[in-house]
Amino acid sequence: MNASLMFVYYSFIFLSTLVEGRYQCNLDSVPPTCHQHTQAIGLSSVRPERRLLITFDLSTAVSKLGVLGGGRYGILAPDFDYLAANHNMFLHAVLIASLLSVVIYFTMICQRRKALAKKMSTAVAVTIIGLYLVIPCIYFDAMDIKNPALRMTFALAIVIFIFRTLVAYFGYAPDGATKSLGMYVTYYLFPGEILFDAKTSMPLKATRKYIIQNFSRLFRAVIVNSLLYSFMSHFDYTPFGQESRHYLHPKHLGNCFFIALYFQQNLEFIDALASAMSNAITGIKTAKMMDSPVLKSRSIAEFWGRRWNYLVHCVLKRGVYKPIRKYGSATFASFVVFLASGLIHEFLNYTVSVYHYMEVPANSTYKPRIFVLDRT
Repeated sequence: MNASLMFVYYSFIFLSTLVEGRYQCNLDSVPPTCHQHTQAIGLSSVRPERRLLITFDLSTAVSKLGVLGGGRYGILAPDFDYLAANHNMFLHAVLIASLLSVVIYFTMICQRRKALAKKMSTAVAVTIIGLYLVIPCIYFDAMDIKNPALRMTFALAIVIFIFRTLVAYFGYAPDGATKSLGMYVTYYLFPGEILFDAKTSMPLKATRKYIIQNFSRLFRAVIVNSLLYSFMSHFDYTPFGQESRHYLHPKHLGNCFFIALYFQQNLEFIDALASAMSNAITGIKTAKMMDSPVLKSRSIAEFWGRRWNYLVHCVLKRGVYKPIRKYGSATFASFVVFLASGLIHEFLNYTVSVYHYMEVPANSTYKPRIFVLDRT
């Protein structure tokens, strides 16, 4: 039932975006008729009329605090077109993966105990992973996707599906995920790490209280991100200035800290949004992907192992570490995980920033896509 609901929902969104032709605008030249489309794909400078919710004057006395200069400011409304475009990027990747997950279930999960099926499952795994490696480039060309943020959303989903394919091939998928086709497809496509009951192997149910807590976490993420983005964008994302380029200079380290915090909050927002929506739609409980790693971690192991991108930690552990650890030392298995992580980051870098990539015009100014304070 959960898989059916997800598939119908994804199919509806996919078809609606194809009919709209949301992404068919060429960024090399931006005629007036394309302003709505370019806003959806991220070049905020080409449509300066982004709506202001409120405007106000900042007094000279307040400006003396040094954070903001005096003048007239406004709060920009969230860019819902752009947020919807990112949402649709993920859904398109999910629809592609939904078909492949059915193939994986019947060739790897169901046939796991049959010796003759090993060669077939190997061939299927190699084929599917090969497809995943070329699908982003084919898709970006077909849909004319130039914006790096939209590319990243699609490519990140593909990366998770690659590792979940490895998890299935090596036989380390959670027991609860393999009980039926519907449950496996749900597990494979889910934008988070599904939590299963240790005794029954059934997915834990997301209670009404849990769903409300997730939407509350989403609301907090929006507020925190809006404040952080407003602060960072005012200083062109270098609050300590650009006077020094020495790696160990205090100003450079301060800028690096804020960029790390900025990136963490982006992932916190994505996690909160994905959790709130998926838990509400399916009623399944998921683990928290980001848990304030920059501010709360007390060790490197806690940072990478429990607080930073827990979803990727889980798929790397099941899809790479455990299979290698079965035949080698823990040190060697950890090295292979590090290597796999590096290779997949290079894949992301190539698909997002290298393949048919178009530089953002020098006169464009990035404005975050949620609430943000800006000088008018």
